[in-house]
Amino acid sequence: MPYKACKNCGALVPRDSNVCPVCGGTTFVDDWDGVVVVLDNSELAARLKFAKKGMFALKVSGSYVFK
Repeated sequence: MPYKACKNCGALVPRDSNVCPVCGGTTFVDDWDGVVVVLDNSELAARLKFAKKGMFALKVSGSYVFK
């Protein structure tokens, strides 16, 4: 997998990243499932409580990011 997930917000980032561009977190995991891509401030983004664009994992280390 070319991506790892931020444990704090679920953002998917390249493996060589050290800081999450969405939340500034520095803890990442390889154990993630599902992908949602936020392209703009759509109704879906609002329902998922995302103010930033990006690619996010639906499930990180056994916990769902979206509830």
